[in-house]
Amino acid sequence: MAKQSIPTSQPYAVDLTTISHTVKQALEIRIALPAREWTDITTLKLRGHLATLIDDEIWRVETAQSRALLKEARELLRDDVRPTETTPPGFAYEHMRSLALATRTTVAVYRLRHMDRDRKRRAVEGNR
Repeated sequence: MAKQSIPTSQPYAVDLTTISHTVKQALEIRIALPAREWTDITTLKLRGHLATLIDDEIWRVETAQSRALLKEARELLRDDVRPTETTPPGFAYEHMRSLALATRTTVAVYRLRHMDRDRKRRAVEGNR
């Protein structure tokens, strides 16, 4: 029986529209805190979005800024800084907004790097 190799990473599409929508909702200016349940659900979505974005191969290109952004993202994604049921609503809300800000910046970098990568790929293909 032949041994099958299991790919270590599967390519996947990143839905930037959905991510941007979640970020926009999280960063809306509000008069009062939203319901805690909404904050918790939005935090969970943002954690997933941010984790997906920082798991891309574009981060192999390192700059001081990208290292700082990745460090901030990983810090926000740590389980021990994640709000719990006993976390006051205001702190949970601010944590969600911090995730949204880091996600928004990461989306911008993601878009720029993918545009740059696509430009380089087209240039190489054009030279063949």
